[in-house]
This record gives sequence, C-alpha cells and structure tokens, in this order.
Amino acid sequence: MLPTMDPPRYVSKKDKNLTMEQIGITKGDYIYINEGEFKGKITKVLEYHSRTNEFAANDISKPLIVAPQYWAENQKSHLIDFPRSIPREHVKLAAREKDENGNITHVVANEVIYKGQYYDDRYKRWLPRRFVKHHENLEIPWPTPDKNHTASEVTTKEEVAHLKTYETQTIAKSLLPPGVLNEIRNPYSKHKKQELTDIEARRLNEPAMPLTTEQKIYLAKKAKEPKKKLEPLSEEVKDYIGQRMAQHISKIESPHLLAHLDALSKVEIPDFKRTLEKIEEDQQSNTQ
Repeated sequence: MLPTMDPPRYVSKKDKNLTMEQIGITKGDYIYINEGEFKGKITKVLEYHSRTNEFAANDISKPLIVAPQYWAENQKSHLIDFPRSIPREHVKLAAREKDENGNITHVVANEVIYKGQYYDDRYKRWLPRRFVKHHENLEIPWPTPDKNHTASEVTTKEEVAHLKTYETQTIAKSLLPPGVLNEIRNPYSKHKKQELTDIEARRLNEPAMPLTTEQKIYLAKKAKEPKKKLEPLSEEVKDYIGQRMAQHISKIESPHLLAHLDALSKVEIPDFKRTLEKIEEDQQSNTQ
C-alpha cells in the first residue's frame, strides 16, 4: 500500500473552527496521547487544524509520497516524513517543569478549568488562566507564541492584525457635531411636511376598478338568490346527536380522556356562540 494522505475526518459543525480558549490547547503546548498508536507519549503541538479538529505534533509522522511540483526547497526525494494528525479527543494537556537539579517532570491534566483573566502581552489579548481540575494550585501557563513569521501577500503580522485603529462610538453620542446636521439634512424636504399633494393623495386612495360584464351578471344572480337562513335544531336531531355521543363516550375507558372531553364540553367556541345568536335574532325578526 502506497504511503498517501489520510482521508479527511468528519467533524460536526460544533467542533469546527474553535477558538484557542475553547480548545484549551494551542501551538507550543505539550500534550499526552491517551489513545491510538502513540498512546502514552508526551509530545509538543506543532499546529492545530480547525477544520478537522486535529493536532499535528512533534516526532509523530509517517512517510508520504509528494509529487515533484510540490517539493520544498532542497528536497531530493519523493518520500518525506509528514506530521500525522491526532484527534483532539485523543489528547490531554500536559506541562513540563524542571527542578533545581535539572530533572524534567511532566504533569498531565485530566481536565482543565479556567479561572480569571489576564492580559498577555505576547498574544496581545486577554486570556483565561488554566488550572488542573481538583488541583487548582497547579497553573499551566499559555506557551510563548511562535515569532518566526514570514511576511507574504496573504499573511499579516500578529501585532498588526491585533492593532486597534478604530473604535465605534456609543449610540448615546452622535458622530457628527450638532451644528452640521442642518447642512446635511434638508430642512425644506417634502418628507417633513404633514400635507399631501393631490397626486400623492390619488396614489394612496386609488379609484376602484370598473366591473366587467361577466362580474355584473354574476353579482346580479347572487343578489336574486334567497339569503341563507339558519334554523334551530329540532328535538329529534338533538336526541339523535345525544345518543351517538353517549354511545361513543361509553366505549372510552381512559379516565384521562374522559376528563379531557369533559373540559372541552365547557369551553365556549366563539363561532358557535355567534351562530346561536344569529338564530335567535332571525327567530325574533320572524315573530315580529
């Protein structure tokens, strides 16, 4: 099998393009690998890939074939050692400290918590302080950022990118002096007048469209039709409806459904109420 690039790893949207504070680990940090082929190894982060939520670490690589058009300067072989990507969920933050005798010890944080903030002049931003959970006396400082920056057409220096050159004003304070408002705004604008011209009034109140011959014939036929009259239900119909409802309710065994139907029977429906009022008005008009 040829040594080629690994297929891209699927990452959900919530795990993509995270900030340095959300990840908790950045370039220059030491990490402990707790899963996979390199389990138990402590190494240094070279890069974080935000699209795949993976780390590239030091001394963890694999041979890879590279086409000649992609060769770096002084490269003489198609085969190079390419850093392997380690998923974020397979690593834990580690720290290295040196005692007075020069002995190096490592501390691995199973979980990191943030407490307080401070302004880091190296990053030109406010950063939270990292502590080992359940061991809040152990603080893991942020690493020194890489200063080996090569200026090019598509890169910007860190200090230039974080340089604040403009600050928006609050809405309580106008950006313009009060004396220039009348020069910018036209005090004689027609939009400031509270009157409408004849043309504007006609636009707001446009005339009704004339009816066609077919519409006039249809409306004349509708006018000749007798109006629909609402009649009250007869006693026979009421008894029939009551019997059918009683038969249906007798088959219901759930007490919760019965309580629900009982509550619905007490709710007044506005349309039904208006219909009953209309029937009463028609009966009164017929008796008179």
